[in-house]
Amino acid sequence: MKSDKNFFERLDTRIALAFLLLSLLSISLFAFVMYRLSGSLFAREDRRRTRASLEQSSEYISSYLEKLKSFSSLIAMHPDIRSALAKSDKKSLESISALTALAENSDPRIRAVAVISKEGFLITSGSSMAMPLSGDMMKEKWYQDALSSAQMPTLASTGHGVFTMDREDWIISVCQEIRGEGGEHLGLVLIDVSYRFIEDYLSSLDLGKDGYSFILSDDGSLIYHPDPEIFEDEERKSSLLSLAGAGGATEKGGGRLYRVPIPGSSWTLYGICSADNARLLRSRLLRSVSVFAAALVLLSIALASLLSRTLASPIRKLSLAMSRADKTWEEIEIPSGSPGEVRALSLEYNRLLHRIRALTENIRRKEEARRLFELRALQSQINPHFLYNTLDTILWLSELGENQQAARVCGELGRMLRVSLNIDQAFIPLGRELEHCRSYLEIQKTRYEDMFSYCIEGEENLLSLYVPKLILQPIAENAIYHGIRGSGRRGKISILFQIEGDALILEIKDDGIGFSKKGGKENAGDTLPGEEGAGSSAAAPKKQPGRGGIGLSNVGQRIRLLCGESYGLIVRSSPGKGTRVRIRLPLRFSAD
Repeated sequence: MKSDKNFFERLDTRIALAFLLLSLLSISLFAFVMYRLSGSLFAREDRRRTRASLEQSSEYISSYLEKLKSFSSLIAMHPDIRSALAKSDKKSLESISALTALAENSDPRIRAVAVISKEGFLITSGSSMAMPLSGDMMKEKWYQDALSSAQMPTLASTGHGVFTMDREDWIISVCQEIRGEGGEHLGLVLIDVSYRFIEDYLSSLDLGKDGYSFILSDDGSLIYHPDPEIFEDEERKSSLLSLAGAGGATEKGGGRLYRVPIPGSSWTLYGICSADNARLLRSRLLRSVSVFAAALVLLSIALASLLSRTLASPIRKLSLAMSRADKTWEEIEIPSGSPGEVRALSLEYNRLLHRIRALTENIRRKEEARRLFELRALQSQINPHFLYNTLDTILWLSELGENQQAARVCGELGRMLRVSLNIDQAFIPLGRELEHCRSYLEIQKTRYEDMFSYCIEGEENLLSLYVPKLILQPIAENAIYHGIRGSGRRGKISILFQIEGDALILEIKDDGIGFSKKGGKENAGDTLPGEEGAGSSAAAPKKQPGRGGIGLSNVGQRIRLLCGESYGLIVRSSPGKGTRVRIRLPLRFSAD
């Protein structure tokens, strides 16, 4: 969680996120505008294309109707047909059967060509005999329209099926009056064309899955519809007429209605384009825009990453330089071409380093002076009472004539004073520190007439290691005064030195009276941090004017001042079993 937080707090991440957010907003706006404009443009183009295809189909149907009308006019004006109709005898009418058959075979879509005489005889391509026409047929609307059209071809209603063998085979009929040279009525020519010629021209229209086309005449008659059942369903036919008259969208709410008049006829072609075409178009457009937008987003991510790294690079380099400067205290080098803000920040940081170095040096000098003052104050705490007793011992030996022994005590005292009074050195070789402690023990051994014995053991190659001075003698002094002297028997003091791990261990043991844990708390010495320890029978946390010299508290304070908080004393004791003091020191090979 912390690493994620640090990631979002980085300058390059914030720059990248800001650039990416701006890019996403721009891309979204651009994609929306492009989708709307393109969708509108494609929709207009789709409507134009649909209308154009409907107009083209209308022209095809109109051209074919004009062809049929021309064909009917050609038959109506044929002199042989006029002559046969003018004679009005059955044999003459039967002679034109070959002409109608020839006309029918000229176009595969023509189902029948018929000539109707004014006397009511019918001559078709499929019969060589003139058949009488019923009076009811001559009264039908299509027949009357042909008589009133002034010799112009007319379109009859669909589905009458009079001249077909199969009533389910729908037809379109073209009728035209035949007149003689004097303008008298001679008969009619009737051409039946397959209903499928309209389907041939309209089947190629792409009006969508639910789209369709139909044809209405000016009087509201349904000429064509792809579903033949609608001709028998008056309710559906009425709904279709209402839809054609209302305009606009279809009853399903998603399509569009187109009206295209068929030239040269009373017909109108209607096309209903379903909404699935528009939906498909919008879906494809949305997919294209989405792919394009996704590509732009990926490009924006790459650019955001590159831009953020480029802009944040000087700051990142400055941060690394500051991290190195925290360890080395070296001034930051300002690269050429760095932004003005980075240069100003680098200069100010260098000034700060100068001030910190000056303050640090000032503090170091003050701390060094304070440390030297404390060390000198601690080293000056030699008990004058010990010096008085030692001189008294020398005087006593001299009076007894023990001049050699008195000289030896004087020599030991001199060696002690050379180490104690040299306040300029904080560290001395371990050999000198042991020699100082040995001199003290020899003086005390002479004074107390062999009340104790001592031994010093360790590897000789460790004697050259440097240790804080005056750390063994105070502990040996406490062992004599507070351990062995109160036991009423001859005691022993052992001094051991060795290496454990990366530390030098000095150990001072006595077999004196020891103390309990409670007593240790009352006269506790110093212990290492984090370890349980107790005072010693030799422990005296404060200076004892009468005896005791420099106490364990003094020794522990000086070790921490000189070596650090991880070093110091561990004191362990048991009543009647003596006391052991362990001193832990760093491995130091010089006095500096």
